[in-house]
Amino acid sequence: MSPEPDRPDDAEPTPPADPPAGPPADAPQAPLAGESQGPLAGEPPAGPPSPAPPLAGPPYPTPPHPGAPGISPEPPGYGQPPGPRRLSFGAGVGIGTGIGCGAYVLGGLLAIALISTGLVGFLAPFVIIAIVGVALMFSARTRPIGTGILIITAAAWILVLGPCVALLAPGGFS
Repeated sequence: MSPEPDRPDDAEPTPPADPPAGPPADAPQAPLAGESQGPLAGEPPAGPPSPAPPLAGPPYPTPPHPGAPGISPEPPGYGQPPGPRRLSFGAGVGIGTGIGCGAYVLGGLLAIALISTGLVGFLAPFVIIAIVGVALMFSARTRPIGTGILIITAAAWILVLGPCVALLAPGGFS
C-alpha cells in the first residue's frame, strides 16, 4: 500500500515562491546618472497628452424629417398641428344672426300661409324659432349660435311681430 498524501509527514514540501524581479510598482524610481530631474527649457512638461479636438458636425444625429425614427429633439406629440380650431364667440353670434334672419324670412312666409287659421297659426313659426334659440343656449358649443338667433328674435318681435299682432288682434288699436 502506498502512503496517503493527506498526511503531513508524507506530503512533499512546496518550493517557496520567487520574489518579483525589480522594485515594486509603487516605489518611486530614482533617476539614472545621465537624466535631469526637471523639464529643460523649451521642452513641454511631461504629462498626459492633450485631448483631441472635437469632430465637426452636430453632436447628436438628427432624423431626416419630423416623425422619422431615431433621436428626436422634441417630445412625442410636440409640434403636431392641432385639430380644427373652434370659431370665436363673435363669429358664432354672426353665424347665429344669419341663421336667425333666414329662419324669420321662412317663418314669415309660413305665417302668411297660416294666417287663415287665426292668431295662433300666425305666431306658431316665430315661437318655434324662439324655442330653438333658447334650446341652443344649453350647450357651450352651440351657445354663440343660439345667442345670434335670440338677438334676431328680440329684434323681430319688437319691430315686426308686435305691430302686426296689434293690428291683427281683434279690436286692433281702437
